[in-house]
Amino acid sequence: MHPAPLPVAEACLSLPDFLARLADLIEAQDAQGALALLTGEPELARQHPVAANSLGYLLLQAERPGEAEPWFRAALALKPDYAAAFAGLGMAMIGTGATTAALPMFEKAVTLNPEDASSWYHRGALLADRGQAALAEMSLEQALRLNPDYHLALLKKGHLYEAAGRFNEAVQLSARALQLAPDDAACWTLFGDIMQKLGRLDQAIEAYDQGLSLSAGDFYCLCNKAQALEKQGHGPQALALARQALAKRPDNIDALLLTGNLERDHGDRQAARACFLKAASQGPARHYRAISGEASVKALMLFAPFAGNTPYEDLVEGANFDADLLIALPEARYDTAGIGEDADVVVNLVSDLDLSSDVLASVEVLAESFGRPIINHPARIFGTDRASIARRLQDVSHAVMPMTRRIEAAELKEAAESLALPVILRHAGTHGGDRMELLDTADAVKAFAEEAADASLYLTDYVDYASADGFFRKYRWVFVGEEILPYHLAIGDGWKVHHAATRMKDEAWMRDEELDFLNNPGRYFSADAMAALDEIRRRIGLDYFGIDCGLDRQGRVVVFEVNASMLVHERNFGFEYKNPHVRRIKQAFEGLLRRKAGMEV
Repeated sequence: MHPAPLPVAEACLSLPDFLARLADLIEAQDAQGALALLTGEPELARQHPVAANSLGYLLLQAERPGEAEPWFRAALALKPDYAAAFAGLGMAMIGTGATTAALPMFEKAVTLNPEDASSWYHRGALLADRGQAALAEMSLEQALRLNPDYHLALLKKGHLYEAAGRFNEAVQLSARALQLAPDDAACWTLFGDIMQKLGRLDQAIEAYDQGLSLSAGDFYCLCNKAQALEKQGHGPQALALARQALAKRPDNIDALLLTGNLERDHGDRQAARACFLKAASQGPARHYRAISGEASVKALMLFAPFAGNTPYEDLVEGANFDADLLIALPEARYDTAGIGEDADVVVNLVSDLDLSSDVLASVEVLAESFGRPIINHPARIFGTDRASIARRLQDVSHAVMPMTRRIEAAELKEAAESLALPVILRHAGTHGGDRMELLDTADAVKAFAEEAADASLYLTDYVDYASADGFFRKYRWVFVGEEILPYHLAIGDGWKVHHAATRMKDEAWMRDEELDFLNNPGRYFSADAMAALDEIRRRIGLDYFGIDCGLDRQGRVVVFEVNASMLVHERNFGFEYKNPHVRRIKQAFEGLLRRKAGMEV
């Protein structure tokens, strides 16, 4: 295919004169003059690879990548081993959004010219965007070896380290990039992102503000500042910034999801639904790629934004499988054949029945429409609310399942005087100890019900699970297929134990005990207790879920919570000894995907 003809100059030149004049203009750095010459003599430009290549780059510089692409192809037709033309073609493809096709262009460019820092950078950036972090890092390091002051390569490598939790190294890269390009808003964005990951939200916002002072409408500064403000509790300001970002890029998936989440959290479900629907119409909203570049299995994950979902980010980050995330909404229309074409297995993330009962049926229809094996089939989520779990596990041998029932606040007020106290009350659909109390008087129960207004509640019998030393221990196990894997042990002074709220960071003996549990769980859970866990696994019937439980003084498993909504993550600052066990869970999850897809493990 030939490049489209361009206007011909009034006076035609011979090819040697044409090339000599082009060389003079390029040497004089007269880009406009060179562009005018080349566009005025398109037939001459098409006859020489340097001229065609130069026109391609000038069109790129003029932000006309679609017009540039055929000129790079013309240069390659004349000179098939032209490294600069492969690099230019790759940049033109990036400019038109054809990033998948761009990567092989840079692969060819670095093969032909391994001393081209720019091509190594673009190759690394594309690999990073595909989730191939290890290969991306090597490519970026090669770019920086060739050009240590390449601030774009420093930025991209900094983002890789920030995503991997290597914050000290990321800060150093960010500082170097800021030193080289203090007027580039992207450098301030990276620094802000690192500070935000470290929980230093004031510093993060200051960095974003600096970036916005340089580029008032910088899309990423707007989005990421909105996230930091939301974490600080400044919801209205966060939403305003998210809307600004979305106005700049109305079809951007990141802006749609951010704005949708904020609109939903701040009460405008209609606006939120519009954002999520627009995102869903574009197909998968997120693409996670195997860290090695060679996926062992390809998963399609279904996520419902108005429901409770299995936390998935840490399962896919740094994994050796590909995963696409699809927004699941009842009213959305999907190209199921196209979306599921490459999927080996579907993963249903919708997991909290209290928050998801109105969408589970439609998610089930969607999941089955792909014709692939399904992890955590939506039909199995029915029956996993707290009251149903309590009934299903009531007679498990060597386990204590406190009786739980769902009750409306008005009904609770009437029943308060007749309750066997103490009891635990919590709002339905909450986790992490939010809006949950242990109450030992009828008046306290009535006050809780009064404050709950028209909310649905769970009423649970209290079981004293304090250990002989007076401390309370909460164990979390994760069930992956037929495996039962330890995730953590939280030790607290009171009955409501959450790992982040304990004194474990300050108490070495507590950390030592948790590590010993993770390495030697059989020292803590007897054969009977492990058999109880296995029976729970069998009765629940999900492929992937978790349990929070204690041990009473007879060694029986005291069940607190069983569902697929439990968090597994590697952000264990001060508790890094947990990470090998997290990675074991992640590896087991990958094995589960492969087995479900009918592959050898």
